[in-house]
Amino acid sequence: MDNKQQVTIPKFIWALAGILVVCIIFLIAVQVPFSQKIDTYNADHASAESQISEYEYYLKNAETITAEVVKIEKECSEKNAKLSVSPEKTIDDIRDLIAKHNLSLQALNITEGVADKQGGVSASGDPLYVSTIKYNFIDTQQKIIEALRYFEDESKGAYILSAVNIEEELLDETVTSGEDSSKVSAPSAQKLFDTTFTIKLYYFDLTKNAGASAAKSSSSSSASSK
Repeated sequence: MDNKQQVTIPKFIWALAGILVVCIIFLIAVQVPFSQKIDTYNADHASAESQISEYEYYLKNAETITAEVVKIEKECSEKNAKLSVSPEKTIDDIRDLIAKHNLSLQALNITEGVADKQGGVSASGDPLYVSTIKYNFIDTQQKIIEALRYFEDESKGAYILSAVNIEEELLDETVTSGEDSSKVSAPSAQKLFDTTFTIKLYYFDLTKNAGASAAKSSSSSSASSK
């Protein structure tokens, strides 16, 4: 009769096998997906750190930033006020320019405003419009510079100079001497230039605000019904 020998596997082998299975499951279920997203996590971490630094900067410089915001708001209000100058009112700017710098106006053409191609609107919904102004005068080089500075720094409207055409005027001064009224021709002390400015006026057209018009009509209807 053959004696059969029974092989017994030690318990620690089963334990090791169990630990190995758990490690494999961990790698498949956790480690591999995490390693695939580690770049995303690092980017999110860097972004969070940058945002925290930005918040800390704002907290440290709150007063300075507040003062800057107030300054910008004031500038925006001033610019919005300038953008309310319509083509009908721009004639006042031209009159001020002529009176202040004594320019010799030759021709003035102001076109009707058209909607801005970019579709800009104000905070209250007023659409942005553009009008083209052509202003022609004959004067000295210094007067041309003064006129340019006026539209850039002093005028009430929001203007952009889109074109300048300057042609020299060949004029001579005539000097009268003696009783015989003999005329001596001499070159002009200051050259004159025939100048044309082509200027774009940007403004918000309050009459084209559909929302404001509807609100006004609704208000009027309510008042009349009472």
